[in-house]
Amino acid sequence: MALTLDQIPPGRKVKVLSIEGGWGCRQQLFGLGVYPGEVLRVIRSAPFAGPIIVEARGTTFMIGRGMARRVVVEEV
Repeated sequence: MALTLDQIPPGRKVKVLSIEGGWGCRQQLFGLGVYPGEVLRVIRSAPFAGPIIVEARGTTFMIGRGMARRVVVEEV
């Protein structure tokens, strides 16, 4: 079942299926290492529309909820 990154609880690993945003959004995510096929681990999801802390390939970074809503994922 496909979900978006902002719907994933902390501690879960997901595989990126697609990025639904426009060119600028995709470029920013690509710069962070978020590509279709990449496996990510959600470390922390801040409450009240705060950012999501994600790990990919040993690098930890934050993604805002608006951008996370554009990343379509499935749990692995």
